[in-house]
Amino acid sequence: MTLFALAIGTTLIVVAGLLHHGALYNIGRFTQASERNSTRTIHLTFAGLLVLHVGEILAFSAVNFLLLNWDSIGGPKEEAIDWADVIYLTGVNFTTLGYTQIELVGPIRMVTMLQSLGGFMLLTWSATYLFTVCQKSWQQAERE
Repeated sequence: MTLFALAIGTTLIVVAGLLHHGALYNIGRFTQASERNSTRTIHLTFAGLLVLHVGEILAFSAVNFLLLNWDSIGGPKEEAIDWADVIYLTGVNFTTLGYTQIELVGPIRMVTMLQSLGGFMLLTWSATYLFTVCQKSWQQAERE
């Protein structure tokens, strides 16, 4: 079951990466219309990335909610958790190393571990993208 959980986690991250790439492309296309105003471009890009990451956290949360209700993959150590707890667990996993007050047991830990890795990769990808947009906008503003 551990290998199956690793496969689930890896598949989730690959799919998230593909969707993230498409979203970055669309954010770029959307913000091109505001390139005359470099500050607006930066703000729209930031807002787009925020919405993108909240969506990714909610999507991972939905998968986690389904997996946590599947007995053979494991779950919380002490008690059942509700939707808000799953969003919290997923958000912390996505943005940090996954240190929450919710302790998981079983193969589900492999899925959430990979979500932490994927979250780190997606967030750093977005940070690099935002930096590139800022750099381009600032250079354009200096030329004007």
